[in-house]
Formats: sequence, structure tokens, C-alpha cells
Amino acid sequence: KMRGSLFCLFLTLFVWGCGSREGKKVELKDLVFKCTITNPVEDEVMRMNINGKEQVFEVPEDGVVEIKAFQIAPQYSEVMYGRKVYPLYLMGGEPMGMEFDGNEDNWNRKFSGETKAINDYLSSSISPFESSYFSGNEEELSENTKKLLEKNWQNLEKKGLPEDFVAVERERLRYEAYGSWYSYRMNHRWMTGNEAFEPGEAYYKTLRELAKERKDLIGMTAYYNYVRRSIATLVNKGLEELAPNDLIRREVKYIVENYKDSTLVEELIHDFVYEYILECGLEGQEDLVEVYKKNVKSEAKMALFEQMCNTWSSLCPGTPSPVFNLPDMNGKMVSLESMRGKFVYIDLWASWCGPCHREIPFLKRLEKKFAGKNIVFVGISCDTDKEAWLKSMQNEGLDGIQLYMGDDLAFGKAYMVSNLPRFILVDPEGNIVEAYMTAPSSPKTEERLQELL
Repeated sequence: KMRGSLFCLFLTLFVWGCGSREGKKVELKDLVFKCTITNPVEDEVMRMNINGKEQVFEVPEDGVVEIKAFQIAPQYSEVMYGRKVYPLYLMGGEPMGMEFDGNEDNWNRKFSGETKAINDYLSSSISPFESSYFSGNEEELSENTKKLLEKNWQNLEKKGLPEDFVAVERERLRYEAYGSWYSYRMNHRWMTGNEAFEPGEAYYKTLRELAKERKDLIGMTAYYNYVRRSIATLVNKGLEELAPNDLIRREVKYIVENYKDSTLVEELIHDFVYEYILECGLEGQEDLVEVYKKNVKSEAKMALFEQMCNTWSSLCPGTPSPVFNLPDMNGKMVSLESMRGKFVYIDLWASWCGPCHREIPFLKRLEKKFAGKNIVFVGISCDTDKEAWLKSMQNEGLDGIQLYMGDDLAFGKAYMVSNLPRFILVDPEGNIVEAYMTAPSSPKTEERLQELL
């Protein structure tokens, strides 16, 4: 039996995928989509976006997945299978089909139905933004981006596709072309070595203009991603990196002041505030919680947010810490309970994490500074590849208590670890001192440990 193969969502606009041009009614039609996967991989599921939500479908032995959705607007979508991600354009009415090989080395696909020509186009070569553009000055960046956009527009016009699709696709291509501009300052500094580089007003003007509210594009993924990514750059104008608590408040202020559409505001507030509190914790975030509850009306989002807040409430200072019992490099099991009577400074890291490696020299310095004191330092690897962890430890010269999480993710989940590195401090009684402790490189870390010890 296939999960989620039948569902019903009623929309009145191009809410997800294409956007809706103001004043133009969109005819909603039932979707009948047949996806045939030749040589399917055992136990591999197929995922697909419909109305902006990812649906999961089990793939039967014959590889034929049949999907029905009632009353949908034409929209951009994606089919995901293993490491394959295929762009797709959905339209109700005439049954449509797609066929591809489950073999990960064969990326060919075939389409049928009314959207065949559109999907053939989306599967063809659309020129991407080149990272080399960032090495140039602002004028060169702008000129290269315009040339890229014109090239893709000309390619689109040659295809003879339906007028309505072409109008929306032109806008999608625009936001795809400018989609990486938000990272220009950082990338230009890295590529040229000019750490003092700061873009001029022309750059920020373009960023602001494209990030303006466009009711006709609400729901277009390329537009939303552009807006979402540009906000941090716009509020950081002329500044070096802001502290996370300062940045999130500037971002929220920008959203509230510059966007009025309730759907767009709700999505932005949810993404920014939810992700910030998920990563940084609930303590001192009362103003952000208030903004969230004022702007987010979705019951599903609210339930997710409240669940996250409740979890963080259980991680307040003074509450019992979640525990671990994990193997060291020799397979010996080491538990948090075995360290009772001492403060425990925990470093969750991974071999593939650049910021984690940058903290290691500072961590070693802390360990040396507090040697013989009532504190132990524990490294917990989040690597899925044990050999990579062992090799990384050897390369970094790590010793002391080093543990491997492997498939036992309970401790990380209990602390809602979403990014690495992550630091946690536990007291001698096994209670939480800080669920989101400052990093070894922060002067505040040594100060806090001196006070406690």
C-alpha cells in the first residue's frame, strides 16, 4: 500500500510553485500523474512536492507510482529518488507521465501528457550562475548576471511554450540568476583576499528591489528563497558579522516593516524565528515568541513551534541533563553518569565540519588551562563514518575522552542539535548549566569556567 498517494487540497491561486498574477483567475483541475521507475531500488521511496509540501510514496516492485491530487493549480515541483532530484511542472487535466531509471548513473527521463514540452525544457540545459562572477567588481557582477539572464530568456523564447508558462518562467529565471547575490561580499573577500571589501549602494539597491513584496510571485520557490536569503545581507549592510541575537531581531524587524502579505510574512517569520530558537534556545526570547504567535496562524506550524519550545523548557539551567552512554575509540562504553562529581564540557563535532576544526586549538588550550581542576572535557563525534572520525582525531592530535555517537542519536536529539559544533556544560550533579554553551574560542567561556571552578 502506498502512503500519501491520495490527498485533497483546495487552492484559489498559484499558491505554490508559479505564483499568481494579480487579477487572473487560475483554473483548478484534478491531477493524474503516473511515474514509472525502471530498475527500482529495493526499499527506496519516491518523494514529490505538491502544493509546496513534500509527499512520500512507496515504490512497488513494478516501479509504477500513481498519484492523484484534486483541484490543483499549475505549479513547479520536484521528484526525488535516491540522490536524484528532477524538476517537474504539474498541471491538472490530461493525465501526465514520467519515466526514469532507478540506476543512479542514468539520469535520463521521458515525459508524456500536456506538460511534456515544458518538462522537456526544464530537463534541458538552463545555464547556471557561475561562482566566478563573485571575483569581479560590482559592475562585472551585474553585467555577467544580466548576460546570463538574457541567455536563458532567449533559450526559453525559442521553445514555443504556452504564453502563461513563459511569463512565469521568465520571473523564475530572474530570481534563479540573482539567487546567489546575497553572498557576494563574503565570496568576493574570500576569492580576492580583500578582507576590507564592501559592496556599494548599487549592489544593495538591486538586492532591495528584487526582494520587494511581489504578490504575483507569492509561493514561487525561487522568489521566496531569494527574499529569505537577501534579508540577512540587507540588515547587515555596512556591518561586520552581527551576533546571532542581534541579527535575528534586525531580520524580524525588516520582515514586519517591509512585507504585508500574510502568507509571505507567516512563512518568513516561521523560518527565521523557529530556526533561531531551535538552534539558540528559548531563554530570553520572549519577544520573538510573541512576534511568532502574532504572525503565524497555521495550526501545524504552531504545533511544531510549541513542541520545540516545550523541549527547550526542559533544557533550562538546573534541570537534569539528558544522558549518554557511548563507545570510545577502543569500544569501551563511557556514560555521563560516570562523570558525576565534576563539571562536564561537551563538544559535539564531526570530521567534515570546518568550524569544528577551527575550535579544536582553543579547546586544547582550555583543557591545558583547567588541567587538574574539577572539570572534564568530552568530545562526541556526530560522524556517520567511524574511520573518518578516527583519522580526524589522529590528524588533530585529539586525546582525552573522545566518544563516537554513530547511530545512537538520542543525546543529540534530546538537546535539539541542529548545527555543529555545539557545546554543552553540565554540573557535578548532572544538571544543565548551559544547553547552548559558548565556544572555546569565546573569551566568555574561560571567564564562566573560572567563576564556576
